[in-house]
Amino acid sequence: MKVFSMTDIGRVRQLNEDSCYQPQQGERFCAVADGMGGHNAGEVASAMAVKAYSDYMRDVQTITGEALRAAVSRANDEVYRASLESPEVSGMGTTFSALAMEGKNAFIAHVGDSRIYLIRRGTLMQLTLDHTLVEEMVLKGLLTVREARVHPKRNIITRALGTEARVEIDLIQLELRPGDVFFLCTDGLTNHVPEREILRAAQSKAEWPEKLRALIGIALENGGADNITAMFAVYEEAYGR
Repeated sequence: MKVFSMTDIGRVRQLNEDSCYQPQQGERFCAVADGMGGHNAGEVASAMAVKAYSDYMRDVQTITGEALRAAVSRANDEVYRASLESPEVSGMGTTFSALAMEGKNAFIAHVGDSRIYLIRRGTLMQLTLDHTLVEEMVLKGLLTVREARVHPKRNIITRALGTEARVEIDLIQLELRPGDVFFLCTDGLTNHVPEREILRAAQSKAEWPEKLRALIGIALENGGADNITAMFAVYEEAYGR
């Protein structure tokens, strides 16, 4: 598992409230998070969640879906407890999208509207479901996908990490195939970069950091109204990870 990440404050925000986890040598897990809350509370929430998650995962001997869920639950506990103990960050929360690999299996745990995509055999597939009001409206047939992209309430999140004592975590497991590449990102990228551009960048002959730089550049050119974080995770079949 090789992971490449990049973040940018964007053109509007005063703080970068995104956080991500770049695995250390030998680690097989990563994550992106987009914090929310007044003042610096979003920055605190996302950073705290990433730390709690990574601390837990380092002690996991064999990665499973339940281990990943437990790590994200621990992150929820830490953020929620801190929000109760510190009035200045009361009500803070964060999105959280995590990826881990074990052998030929990939596991995903997800809360919020950051996303994880899979790029396989020339196709880009969104694996996670946005926990937003407009996504619920789309699923109920009240909005089309095109209408949802420009709806004034598209940023209302219905599920976040750290805002309640317990959180429902979406868990996904899939079998890895040679050439699989995962793309993790916050909505600061997906709100400004069409999916076709993500696929085009992933398939280009540039080095992975240059691909990320190109995608963040597009997001900035198209407004950069939010913090932008993106990550490519490349499956290395030769090492079973």
